[in-house]
Amino acid sequence: MSDLVRINSNQVVTDSRSVAEHFGKQHNHVMRDIKNLLEGVSKIGQTPMFHETTYVNEQNGQPYPMYLMNRDGFSLLVMGFTGAKALEWKLKYINAFNAMEKALKDQRVKQVEQDKAKEMRAEAMLKNADSRRAKLLLEIAAASHIDGYKEMIMTKTANMLAGEPFLPMPKSGRERHDLGWYCERIGKGKNWASPLGKILKKNGTKTAL
Repeated sequence: MSDLVRINSNQVVTDSRSVAEHFGKQHNHVMRDIKNLLEGVSKIGQTPMFHETTYVNEQNGQPYPMYLMNRDGFSLLVMGFTGAKALEWKLKYINAFNAMEKALKDQRVKQVEQDKAKEMRAEAMLKNADSRRAKLLLEIAAASHIDGYKEMIMTKTANMLAGEPFLPMPKSGRERHDLGWYCERIGKGKNWASPLGKILKKNGTKTAL
């Protein structure tokens, strides 16, 4: 059945040569019938059901015209074909269209599910990154000696996780320390000062506390 139809431009189609072969017609006669149908279809403004293309003759290597057609085009074309053999091939083509369209639909559904899963993984990674930044900020706040700083940094951290702008930092006249000092206080080492400084700067937090 798979040789009766195929996917072209994300649509299930068959072609005039296949129809001519299986219904016992001359290809030039099938081409003539399609052209007659196209004249009538163009007058009533229907969605395109036929697409003219070419194939290469295996004997002489020359290109010749043929038509691709979707399910509607096929149904319109073979509507007037009669006889037991014609009925048999109509049913075979219908089954082939059904099977291929189902496979195409399943493929689209699978792709949508895969895209959704990728989006969820990306969102989870962003949330995890925010959580790690929030943990570092809270550890810095816990090591601070500035009155009220812990509460402020917790508010700022919550705003960060919620995607909101940070609140202004409280003013303090007490002694200030650089990030390296705070990194050592929480057991991270001074080498954490540079990446942590980038995090704080990105979110509008002062790097000398």
